[in-house]
Amino acid sequence: MALHEVKRDSAETQSSTDMPERQPAAVEDHRAVSIDEARELDAGARHYRAYVGSAKAYDVTAASQFALMVTLGLREDHTLLDIGCGSLCGGRLFIPYLRTGNYYGLEPESWLIDDAVSFELGEELIRLKRPSFRHTADFSLTGFGVAFDFMLAQSVLTHTSQSQLDRCLSEARLALKPEGLFAASFFSNGRDVYDGSDWIYPAFAPYSVRFVVEKGRQHGLAAYPLIWKNGYEHYWVVFAHNEQTERFSWLANICGEQRMLRVLELSKDLNDTRRKYLKIKHELKKARQELATLRGDERNRSPERASERQSDDDAG
Repeated sequence: MALHEVKRDSAETQSSTDMPERQPAAVEDHRAVSIDEARELDAGARHYRAYVGSAKAYDVTAASQFALMVTLGLREDHTLLDIGCGSLCGGRLFIPYLRTGNYYGLEPESWLIDDAVSFELGEELIRLKRPSFRHTADFSLTGFGVAFDFMLAQSVLTHTSQSQLDRCLSEARLALKPEGLFAASFFSNGRDVYDGSDWIYPAFAPYSVRFVVEKGRQHGLAAYPLIWKNGYEHYWVVFAHNEQTERFSWLANICGEQRMLRVLELSKDLNDTRRKYLKIKHELKKARQELATLRGDERNRSPERASERQSDDDAG
């Protein structure tokens, strides 16, 4: 076992609520390439930075989630559960920040954490800070036997089926302290709601803000949508126990549900308009090229026609 002493769950069966590996196993291995080379890899490629998303956005993605959690009140003496912590993109900032033993990571792919320790954090920091890891795919957030002050799911629920989302929220309610907060990013495509039964990756599973808020309520969690970019144009939702709604009313005042719905609707309209503009621009460019070609052909033919007429005149 590695020096960071992870706990390895070995469930022999996989249920429909499990979070499977992000990418099929039969994929070319890029683990040995440099960070600069990894930036050119597609999302999902087998390198610890690319496997979890855009390698080019690895730094910004880490910074944005760290800034969000600190803004929400995360302090060094709090406990944090990083759901789908991957290659410790955010963990490499949270682990040094939190006091010893306060960081917990849940990630099915153990090699991601191994590589993150080797290339980002180092065994010495792991020995000093003693983070805890579990390698399981069943969203068993209660498996650590710890009640958490904060929980985080960065670009995880953007890939889940509804049953997996239900499982995560039901476990979050049990694992979250009465005064705790759970921040999760989601993907929106207007009012679309993903109705598939499988985890999808690297594609995103769309869930509207209204749908996510209602899901939270079904599981006894108040949901507060936030405008906070994570590098993938996702939106964030902060969940808290219903009993804490008055305490966290400031979240609703800053970014209320209706305001967020309107922003997303306008964003979708803007993106649709932009796509139409780019399509028209491309078609216009193509039409201009065709017109220029036709004019060139016409100019080339004009001297030939003049020469033919002159020949006809001379023959007459």
